Amino acid sequence: MNDQLQDLLKRVYEEGVAKANAEAEMILSKAKEEAGSIVAKASAEAENLVQTAEKQALDIKKNTQSDLSLAANHSLNTIKQKITELILSKTLNANLGVAFADVDFIKKLSFEALQAWKENSATGSIVISEAMKPKLDEFFLKSLKDLFDNKLQIDFSPTMKQGFEISPQDGTYKLSFNDEDFANLFKTYLRPRTKELLFES
Repeated sequence: MNDQLQDLLKRVYEEGVAKANAEAEMILSKAKEEAGSIVAKASAEAENLVQTAEKQALDIKKNTQSDLSLAANHSLNTIKQKITELILSKTLNANLGVAFADVDFIKKLSFEALQAWKENSATGSIVISEAMKPKLDEFFLKSLKDLFDNKLQIDFSPTMKQGFEISPQDGTYKLSFNDEDFANLFKTYLRPRTKELLFES
């Protein structure tokens, strides 16, 4: 009987071990399968993250290059514009300053401007730079008044550096004739041509 019990215990033990081994094998197989799935999923997510990061880096690079290109073009155009403006200012301001200091030029310009003005107005006012007053003789000032049948008011302004202004008697508007006005007028026409000469082959 002892042998039978020993056989029974041995069989129970062997069956238990076999069952435990089978369960352990199944658990291990399932764990390997789950681990493989987790690794595959993690690998796919990592690949996706890498692709997204590469795309973002490429977009940032393109945007940065585009921004740098725009900034460079803007800076270059600004520099060209400043150089053009500087050359025009130096050239025009020097020459026009000399011209507006010339009494004969001012006489001729003011007389011709007032003749054209007379076609639209029977009366008017002219304000001349105070610096010109000692240089303009009475005969010239009288000829200006005669042009308007003595209906032209002539004043001299200490605040006006050069040139003159003409306006109707009511002062509703003024036409200014000085070196700055002429420089600005000439710059409008000369700027494109000067820029072309300086920067285009």
